[in-house]
Amino acid sequence: MPSPAPGADQLAGGVEDDAVPATSACPGVNRAWWWAGASIFVLVIVVLFDAYLHLSKTYTENSDEANILLMANDMLHGNVYLSGWNVSDVPFITTELPEITLLVWMFGLHLNTAHIAAAVTYTTVIAVAMLLAKGRARGPQAIMRMALVLAIMLAPQPGVGVFVLVFSVGHIGTSAPVMLAWLVLDRFGLTRRDGTTVTLRQRWYIPVIIAVLLGWALMADPLVLIVAIFPMLAVCLARVMTSAVTGMRDGAGLHGLGRGLSARWLELSLAAAAGIGYLVVWWGGSLLKNAGAYHQQAVPFQLDGGVGRWFMQARVVVHGLLEMFGAYFVPGNAINFKSPGQYIAGSPLSGLNEAIAITRVACVIVAVWGCCAIARRFFRRDADFISQLLLVGIVLNLAAYIPSTLADHSALNVREIAPVLPFSAVLAARMLGDRVLAFGPAVRVRLPRLSRPLKLRLIVIPLVALFGWYSFGLFQQADTPAAADPFTGLEQFLEANGLSYGLGGYWDASVITVDTGGAITIRAVSPSCIQPYAWENKLEWYDSTKNVANFLLISNQSGYFSSFQARGSALDLLKAAYPEDRQNRLDYGNYFFQAGNPYPIYDYNVYVYQGNLLTQLPALKQALNGKPNDQTKAAGPDNPIVVC
Repeated sequence: MPSPAPGADQLAGGVEDDAVPATSACPGVNRAWWWAGASIFVLVIVVLFDAYLHLSKTYTENSDEANILLMANDMLHGNVYLSGWNVSDVPFITTELPEITLLVWMFGLHLNTAHIAAAVTYTTVIAVAMLLAKGRARGPQAIMRMALVLAIMLAPQPGVGVFVLVFSVGHIGTSAPVMLAWLVLDRFGLTRRDGTTVTLRQRWYIPVIIAVLLGWALMADPLVLIVAIFPMLAVCLARVMTSAVTGMRDGAGLHGLGRGLSARWLELSLAAAAGIGYLVVWWGGSLLKNAGAYHQQAVPFQLDGGVGRWFMQARVVVHGLLEMFGAYFVPGNAINFKSPGQYIAGSPLSGLNEAIAITRVACVIVAVWGCCAIARRFFRRDADFISQLLLVGIVLNLAAYIPSTLADHSALNVREIAPVLPFSAVLAARMLGDRVLAFGPAVRVRLPRLSRPLKLRLIVIPLVALFGWYSFGLFQQADTPAAADPFTGLEQFLEANGLSYGLGGYWDASVITVDTGGAITIRAVSPSCIQPYAWENKLEWYDSTKNVANFLLISNQSGYFSSFQARGSALDLLKAAYPEDRQNRLDYGNYFFQAGNPYPIYDYNVYVYQGNLLTQLPALKQALNGKPNDQTKAAGPDNPIVVC
């Protein structure tokens, strides 16, 4: 057999040199064990899907998920390019949206379909992460690597963790196509099965496939620039420079430099592929725009404050990361960052949940250990290419997020760094999985039809027990009753009063529309001047020649998901546009009192008008244009909130 190239086992994610093969020389036995392993893998995925479906239902639905369902339903009915839609800064046009379109076709346009999609997405991310962690390993090494990934990603914490990783349609789904690209590179683009390095002529198609996969992911989510394309360029540059310097040192000057560069054909071609993928997406976006496709909002990225503020935001990021790992054990600490030194307290942990969170700190330690392991070897010639890509993706994701205005909100916003969890899990498994099996005393176990016994380390016993404890935690959380629908009573109230089409705040609008099957349709308007809220909406919703809106719904409840309500001058002007005998206010829900106000304030106010509110929107915009408003947000050409 040819001699493996130096470091080929690290390049391909292979096993250690002294590892004992776990299979016999008989092809029939090999196939039997392969099918057994594949069957167990599929069974695990099915069980995980069921658990995450129940876990997703513990979080209340909101209009983000409802709008994604409405977009998917529009695609299902032929509007493939989403013409007439304003999408968010992440269009999901090539990833989650096709998936959810298929699910809407199978299960219908219901809020429960959002939970099914959430479970499918997170289960897929875990499956791809396990395969990427396995690499070329076989036998006990492969099992240990895959189990390590599963243990780290198994049980996100109820609340923030579930929202970020399972329920929210966000960047966690983006990690799947990125890791799929790395999986293709790992399995086919680095070395053959015998460890020998491939040539460009033999694997010319690998850079093409990588360019297609990265372009596919980037079309759906701009975060791919940070977690995949920039890391590819940086790692390829580092590997080329390392090879060049080593070649000059070992090969006598320019001759050695040329030999070192020629050994890195793959890195050079992959760097070019990443750039080509970006250009293809830019060109494809221009074509879609010219074809009248969706309008995508710009990413609202800006640097925020100074170093002191960054430190406060980093604390919230740590909190969010611990929630993703299921390891946030601090009882009663904060969820939401308001300003330096000010937090909104979260629900305290106690009993079993706190015990589970404490033990899951081990997953955080292993993940950090894996990052440190590849960082120490980063500039070595035999450094694992895939682990390098993952590490740089993690670092760039955190470095871009922490000092930005995106981090200046709450731990819920760590969905912007959701890929950190699967990336760190895979990295830890590839860097540490084989070491775990080499640690401590061993016993030999003879399995049926194997030509040689398996050598298992005794450390596996406590690890299996710990994994069982984590699994118990997951299924204990999944057994939590589903969250109650907070809009049921309000929907019945609106229906009883004959109200079927109206306007309202973003977080109340589409979720009620989907929940009632369109029987009560509410379209989102901006809080500043009651204009179409250009974030995941369709322009024809506000066409006064097609629709008649005769009520405005306003929520007075506290919390982030009730903060986008019409207020101030715009609401006063709308009231003034109708005589008193043509408008009426209905109150719904519980009531409370505020200091200085002798009148009760109800959870919801419903302003009913005789006429079509949609005809008043142009006049409101003109009346408020350029004037200060107490609800106006920071101005900017790409701000999705209309500022008057």
